Amino acid sequence: MPAGDRTPVYPSRDHDRCGSLEMRLAAEPGTRSCPISKAIACGLISLSLIAGLFVSTSRALGAQAPEARTRNPHGTLQFGCQDCHAAESWKPMRARPEFNHDRATRYPLRGLHAGVDCTSCHLSPVFKKVGSQCADCHADVHRRQFGADCAKCHSVKGWQITRVSTEHVNRFPLQGAHALADCEACHRGAAAGSFTGLSVACVSCHRRDYDSTSSINHRSAGFSTACELCHGVEVWQGARFDHDQLTRFPLAGAHARLECFSCHSTGTFKGTPANCVECHVKDYSATANPPHASAGLPRECALCHSTASWQGAKFDHQAMTRFALTGAHVNVSCDACHVAGRFSGTATACFSCHVGAYEQTTNPDHRRGGFPTSCESCHSTATWQGATFDHNAGRFPLTGAHVSVVCSDCHRNNQFTGTAQECVACHLEAFNRTVNPNHVAAGFDKNCAACHSTQQWSGARFDHNRTRFPLTGAHTNVACQQCHQTGTYVGTTTQCIGCHRQDFQITTSPPHVAANFPENCTLCHSTAQWKGASYDHNTATRFALTGAHQSVGCLQCHVNNRFLGTPQDCMSCHLDTFNRTSHPNHAAAGFPRTCETCHSTVSWSGARFDHSAATRFPLTGAHLNASCLQCHAGDRFAGTPTDCASCHLDAYQRTVNPNHTAAGFSRDCSLCHSTSQWRGARFDHSTTRFPLTGAHSSITCSSCHRNGTYAGLDSSCVSCHLDAYTATTNPNHVAANFPRDCQVCHSTAQWRGAVFDHSRTRFPLTGAHLSVQCVSCHVGGRYAGTPVDCYSCHRIEYETVTNPNHLSAGFPRTCETCHTTITWSGARFEHRFPIYSGAHQGKWTTCNDCHTNPTNYAVFSCTNCHEHSQSRMDEKHRQVGGYVYNSVNCYSCHPQGKH
Repeated sequence: MPAGDRTPVYPSRDHDRCGSLEMRLAAEPGTRSCPISKAIACGLISLSLIAGLFVSTSRALGAQAPEARTRNPHGTLQFGCQDCHAAESWKPMRARPEFNHDRATRYPLRGLHAGVDCTSCHLSPVFKKVGSQCADCHADVHRRQFGADCAKCHSVKGWQITRVSTEHVNRFPLQGAHALADCEACHRGAAAGSFTGLSVACVSCHRRDYDSTSSINHRSAGFSTACELCHGVEVWQGARFDHDQLTRFPLAGAHARLECFSCHSTGTFKGTPANCVECHVKDYSATANPPHASAGLPRECALCHSTASWQGAKFDHQAMTRFALTGAHVNVSCDACHVAGRFSGTATACFSCHVGAYEQTTNPDHRRGGFPTSCESCHSTATWQGATFDHNAGRFPLTGAHVSVVCSDCHRNNQFTGTAQECVACHLEAFNRTVNPNHVAAGFDKNCAACHSTQQWSGARFDHNRTRFPLTGAHTNVACQQCHQTGTYVGTTTQCIGCHRQDFQITTSPPHVAANFPENCTLCHSTAQWKGASYDHNTATRFALTGAHQSVGCLQCHVNNRFLGTPQDCMSCHLDTFNRTSHPNHAAAGFPRTCETCHSTVSWSGARFDHSAATRFPLTGAHLNASCLQCHAGDRFAGTPTDCASCHLDAYQRTVNPNHTAAGFSRDCSLCHSTSQWRGARFDHSTTRFPLTGAHSSITCSSCHRNGTYAGLDSSCVSCHLDAYTATTNPNHVAANFPRDCQVCHSTAQWRGAVFDHSRTRFPLTGAHLSVQCVSCHVGGRYAGTPVDCYSCHRIEYETVTNPNHLSAGFPRTCETCHTTITWSGARFEHRFPIYSGAHQGKWTTCNDCHTNPTNYAVFSCTNCHEHSQSRMDEKHRQVGGYVYNSVNCYSCHPQGKH
């Protein structure tokens, strides 16, 4: 190419794309040159290259032309302008642009989208300012019932071709006749109808069928509105009612073959009785074998009859009456008992049928004998003869010799009622003539059973243990006459002294009478042996003998045989020992005279004092091994102080690490020290108003308590960490005017990695705000006074948004009205004008239907839909004064869209 020639040269095979030979320039052999305008149109050179060539040429020629810049209204593009524009001018565009939407964008055009004009979607010249979601272009006529993902039901092939129409993907699958029904049949109102929240109950669509059915009037019959109980989805006719499952009267036997109207004769279904007699009362009244009505038989037909067959009824006498048929009764005909067809009120007592047999019986004579009329006492239903009387079932069972006695021996003259049951009634003569011993003279009880048995009358045995004086020990071998002298049995004393008074009076070791011993011999003596009496001091007195007391002779305490009134306190015997004890001196020390506090009966010496139980100062730790005189100096025991400082004041005052006196430490040594060990004291800081947690628990005391100062320290964090507060620059706490309450963000576990809980401010962080850096909102380290309204941060977005243009449309600056913190895009505007309900429901598709100026939403039109004609608006407003046909006046009168 010659020097200075800036004409682009291309191989001849590329030149064919232009088809133009205008403005030929010199070229090297074998090439053809194209005019620049055509080169641009061919896409073989870009405008930016031409601009570069032009500038280079101008500079080479020394021209001083200014460098012009052209703003691209489309924003950043990944393809050349020539794909759509011609070289002659930006407009008109090329009739057939070479831009391939499928390859050049992430949104391939499929289905009906392939034939849509570019401007239908790209309302703004900035091509990237267009949404890729269906809802960005297509108004949601379903009023957000299904969310924003239209592709769940629709496809790019067309709105009418839907997955719902073929699959009905929800909780109501289309089966049977439902699969052939139009959507409109259930979802009335075309596309804008209700699709979510519809009832799946059959009656919600078939209420008219339910109400209008006349073959059986469902409403008056009180039928359930759950249609599926009888009907299927295949066909509405030919319903089947499952009487067994749906009612309390399952159809069995002959009932299963009956027509419905056999029972529901008047078309009445609700309240139809379920008892047999309501349908079969005529059969009940007409039955003569036996006559049910006159016999008073129960009207519960099921007691004898079954649904299989009305004839051949069987009556279960055992289950249905109080009189079970057993024995000979089983074969008796009904009329033998139920005379003259009388069934109700028939007596169940044997005597009612067998009174004749009762009166005719002579062996024994039942009537004269006063036998009970309860025949079952002796007879059975198996056989009337051979009756057996069970005497043992009565109040006098026969035992021993009574078993073989004939009835007439006791029941003389056939007298059975009122027969006495006491032994003496038959055996009084034997009682009167007995002389060994003489029962009458001795006043013996006439209860023969006390000594005699039915086995044998002679050889009676008297059980003395059944009296108030059972015989034990030597008493068991004493002859009766030794106690019951002169044959006297009644009133014999049961006291030992009654027989042993002489022994009591003559005893001298010890003398019972002089010692005023009680006359209750059982306290020391037993019936086993009189000699060798043993006195149980532990149970017989209030002074149990223990330890050394067990081996002390009685007279050592009971001087001069004095037993009554002997004192029981230790001091009464041991006062002299108390007074002369000097180590320690009991009297001088004011020790209590309750010797048992320190001494025991086992050994007087080696007394032990239980300091823990006997005083208010239990001994623990090192105190256990301290001698008594270390605390009780000069044998002073009473009034000894119990506070630590009384003994350890000197140690308190000389302690310098830390200095207890200077620090004003409490004199309650137990707060830090224990009785186990004085050194190694531990202070429980949690008992103060500042418990130590986290890193505080491991620092030394002097880190906070400088110069030995402990009292009056400030417990706020900043009192120790003011330097850290002041030196912090990320963020700068002082400049940001952060509060000095460090624990708001920091913890004692770790100073670094502070976490600020923004929810405690007036602006809690939600959605995308959670991941935003602090400096994004708090610019320049400014934290105090940061605005909390959205517009303060999002002003640029507000002013640059063009779809719709917020600024020109006069949209409110309260971004939260339409946007959320979850996502900025996909804002949803809740229109105050009722466009989603009432007369406007389903009458518009896009916002531009009413807002005719896409750059200014304050401009709206009512007249696009409400046409101005004699038959329309003018006619309707004939009587309205001041009527003017324009949108502003329409809205002023109809702000709610109502007539």
